[in-house]
Amino acid sequence: MAQRFSPRLMASLAGLGVMLALLFGATAAGAAVHPVPLDNPAQGLVYTGLERVSTGPCKNIFRIKGTQKCTHGPDAPPQGFDVKRSVAPRATATLAAGTCVGDGSSGLRVQMMYVHPPTTNRYSQYKASFEQWAVDMDTIYNASAAETGGTRHVRFVHDANCTPIILEVQVAASALNSFDATISALRSLGYTRTDRKYSMFAESNVYCGIGEFEDDDRKVSNNASNTGPHFARSDNGCWNGHTIAHELGHNLGAVSNSAPNSSGGAHCTDEYDVMCYSDSPNYPQMRYVCTDQAHENRLDCGHNDYYNTNPAANSYLGTHYNVADNPFLSGATTPPPGGCQGYANRFTGSLSSGQSAFHPNGSYFYAGNAGLHSACLDGPDGTDFDLELQRWNGSAWVVVASGTTPNPDESFTYNGTAAYYRYRVLAYSGSGSYTIGYTAP
Repeated sequence: MAQRFSPRLMASLAGLGVMLALLFGATAAGAAVHPVPLDNPAQGLVYTGLERVSTGPCKNIFRIKGTQKCTHGPDAPPQGFDVKRSVAPRATATLAAGTCVGDGSSGLRVQMMYVHPPTTNRYSQYKASFEQWAVDMDTIYNASAAETGGTRHVRFVHDANCTPIILEVQVAASALNSFDATISALRSLGYTRTDRKYSMFAESNVYCGIGEFEDDDRKVSNNASNTGPHFARSDNGCWNGHTIAHELGHNLGAVSNSAPNSSGGAHCTDEYDVMCYSDSPNYPQMRYVCTDQAHENRLDCGHNDYYNTNPAANSYLGTHYNVADNPFLSGATTPPPGGCQGYANRFTGSLSSGQSAFHPNGSYFYAGNAGLHSACLDGPDGTDFDLELQRWNGSAWVVVASGTTPNPDESFTYNGTAAYYRYRVLAYSGSGSYTIGYTAP
């Protein structure tokens, strides 16, 4: 996101950050904590409801007050946009093909929504534009995947014509004054599904964009970015495909602060790139590696920080979290970790070709809460082992999720209700020892 601030302003902000940190940023243990920056409402940089912490998953970014949820903080507007002036509707809206994924509702999905106060409702005026901007976002993700030989589409909640469904949601005017208030209002209305990421067009002029972000760089199926709910918000001065792609990128796990070109604040420093700009707390100097400015609408300059459909095995994205593997994108698969490390429950066994076994230890378990099941199978090299999750329906065991690739290793997630469950490991072809790991809600 190039040219958001001038280099002179960047230097001034960096100096201010250092000075404030020296004055106020030491914890009792002596660890430096970057201060919350001063508000700049004209740029949509409003920090109400956010706090800095020195430890935990929100370290070096922001914690949403009253929760254990994190965010990168508010983003400044792209060049040509004004937070305080609403964009006009698109003159035409031509929806591209490719946004259809399955039945449009099952599984992990991105739910687009228009969130407005009681006094203002422009849903009918902007509905076609919202749909087009959602498709523009999808184009960014798929065209970026093509740069590394892959295909990725946003798994929208969509209708039978593959058009992203834009929910109209009314909240109290005060709920749009800050990100934490918006999330609280939406949760109170029931938008809490763990198989949804909620991306909103907000009828407000507080922010350009802001989203939740999990700085989890583990290359595991149960990475915190692989589930929901997560919320992203773009206000009416920044309604466009680029901004909502940026905020969804944060929901999907970009950019980890351990990435090679990390800004230190959930963005990157190698422009041009949808996710790059000089941000708090470090306000780093930007480098122009992808010099074609058209790449401002593409993800991951160099494809070495957060988005690559075919990373080298020993590269950063071969060993760390990769947004291209996020299951909220079609075609994405997250390879299971060796030995299924990181799961709450792990069991081992051995099977001959054609045999199967149930877990935990030949039995079943009760999931007392609705939510996300994450599972992993690490089978012997050179074989084809499969994994099923079965749920008891009152009279029989029914397969509700499975991994059946022609490989020894499998992983998947499933959003389920409270019920009895069991896992089945099948040696479809070949024999040997295996490890199964799973985490239940």
